[in-house]
Order: sequence, then structure tokens, then C-alpha cells
Amino acid sequence: MAEADQTGVPISVIIPMYQHWELAPTLLAALEAQTLPKDRWECFIVDNGSDRVPDPATLPDFVTLLECPRPGSYAARNVALEQARGELLVFTDADCRPRPDWLERLWARHQESPGARLIAGGVRVCKFDSAPPNAVEIYDTAMGIPQARYARRGYAATANLAVPRSAFERLGPFDAARFSGGDAEFCQRAGAAGIPLFYEAAAAVDHPARRDWPELTTKLKRVKGGQIRSGPWKRRLKFLIKTFVPPVWAFWYAVRSDKVSPREKLTVLRVQTALWFLEMAETLRLLFNGRMERR
Repeated sequence: MAEADQTGVPISVIIPMYQHWELAPTLLAALEAQTLPKDRWECFIVDNGSDRVPDPATLPDFVTLLECPRPGSYAARNVALEQARGELLVFTDADCRPRPDWLERLWARHQESPGARLIAGGVRVCKFDSAPPNAVEIYDTAMGIPQARYARRGYAATANLAVPRSAFERLGPFDAARFSGGDAEFCQRAGAAGIPLFYEAAAAVDHPARRDWPELTTKLKRVKGGQIRSGPWKRRLKFLIKTFVPPVWAFWYAVRSDKVSPREKLTVLRVQTALWFLEMAETLRLLFNGRMERR
């Protein structure tokens, strides 16, 4: 990771991108609207092997385009870490829409205690258009990326995560071998080293609800691959056993959700049940051939 210097900026924003460059206009408009002045932050978008990559000259002046040929979003994030000058490294995803005060709030929280600590920002899963939601969108609105719950358990999604430079210098980068779960692994590594994680709900990004069954199942397969094929064997065994236990916690979380109506909760429960059966099937597949989904 690059050494901090006197020409550094307070914040470096890091975003991996794979294939879905059509999402860039929404993301870039949200970054353009940030209330924190642009001379206070820099932005790196790391293309991770997309078939089509835009000409860097067509991107806004505040964006630096990098390339990472090694598959995996954590490998891509690590490439940007080598170039970043910021005191605070802020991560989000290509399909997210940060709120205008996102960076300003993260920086203010960091300034309250500038020592090594991680900040998990809020993530709201929602539709980005006004059409009536389908069953998958209803499910993802209720269940997708429960960042507050993650933070209580000591980790956070890189859809909205801020990490001081000093933490990376102490712990090293993300695990580049992972396609999923590298954010949780890093946060847990930080916790084991005595670096705390704080939750800042107001420093929020909006994340689009997944629109159809293939989008939902691709995510499930990617996550399950990270659980079953990555990390220490005890952790993998825990996830293996957990897979074949009815997801009572998920059903309870859905019933208690205030993000959907009572009628929509029945839809969420039906989708969750179908996903559980798929999760078991995917786990068996991984045990037999071991190939992980990238996206």
C-alpha cells in the first residue's frame, strides 16, 4: 500500500467494476453530488476484466480508472490500495447510490476518533424506479444487506465500509483469493487485532433491490462458494452444518421486518424457503466439484 505523504487527500473512494458499466452514470452522479468538496477526496474505479471498458477520457475528472486482470472484487480493491493516498479508505459497490452527505458523514465520524477503527455505513436496499415490485424485489428489500445486523456481529459489507489507512498498514490487504466474504474476513481480522468497528447509519448508500431470480441466485451461489470453499476448515464446517438447518433466523427476521407490508412478508417467506433448497443443492455441488461462482 502506498505510503501516506503530505500531498495526500483525506479520503480515497475505491469501487470495483465488473461488466456492468451501464450502472456507472447513476454512481457517478451520486459522487458528483457529494457535499464534501472534491479537493478533499479522490476516487478509483477498478475494472476487473470487463468485456467493454470506457475510454478514461469520458469519465469525470475526479475518477481514476485502474485495471485488475485477476478475477475477484477483493483483488480489484487491493489494486486501488496500492495507488490510494487517503487517510481514510472508503469502499462502495458499482451498483450503489451514495447519499449526498455520505463522505462528509464518514469523515466526521472518523475525525471523532482518528485512531484505527472501521466504520460501517448504512445500506438501504430499495427499488430505483417507481414500478410495482415483483417477488424478488420485495424479498431483497426486506432481507438484502442487513448492515446494522452485520455490524453488531463485528463485520460489514464493502457496499459501505470505511477503513483507516493505518488498519491496512497493520493488517495487510483483503484476501484476494476470495470471490465473496472478503469484507467479513477483513473486519473479523481487524477485530481480532483490537481494531473496533462502529456503525454510522446516517452515512448511507442506497443499493438496488435485485430484480429477478437469476440475480438473486447468482449472489447466493457466490456467497455460498465463499463460505464452503474459503477460509479455515472450522469456519467452512460451521457453514456446511448451518446450510442444512432450517433458516429459522431468516424467517424470524422477515416476520419482524418493517421494510415490507404484512402481505409482502408472506412473499418474503416463500422466496426464502426456495432459496434454502437452492442453498442446499449448491452446497452439495460445491462439495463435489468445488468450482465457485465469481458473480
